[in-house]
Amino acid sequence: MRWKDKRDVLILSTKHSTRFVRVVKRNKVILKPAIIVNYNKAKGAVDLSDQMSAYQTPLRKTVKWYKKVAMDLILNVAVVNALTLYKSVTKKNIPIVDFRKEIKIDFLTKGITSEPPSSRPIRAKHELAKKRRII
Repeated sequence: MRWKDKRDVLILSTKHSTRFVRVVKRNKVILKPAIIVNYNKAKGAVDLSDQMSAYQTPLRKTVKWYKKVAMDLILNVAVVNALTLYKSVTKKNIPIVDFRKEIKIDFLTKGITSEPPSSRPIRAKHELAKKRRII
């Protein structure tokens, strides 16, 4: 299907027909294809996720593309997903920048204790043994 909004939009779907739906936009009634309306509803979450991950990105321009993809998945998408889960579980609304700071603080303070863990044995000091010469 070809439809023109501001630009030409070409869409192929086996789910939708060429049915048009009335949409109110700025106090005007516009006819849009049903497939475009469904697409616009679904893309909102992806756009919001991309927007949230772009606020404070650790990616740099000099990194190779495949490393950028891996870093983006690990450092951006995972953090946005974790923030979404955190908000749904705790019912607290926290900005993503503060959430990243909390993650960093949590990673840096884990395992810092004054005593060694009891499950790990303390290693003995190793010294170089002196050999005796036999004549």
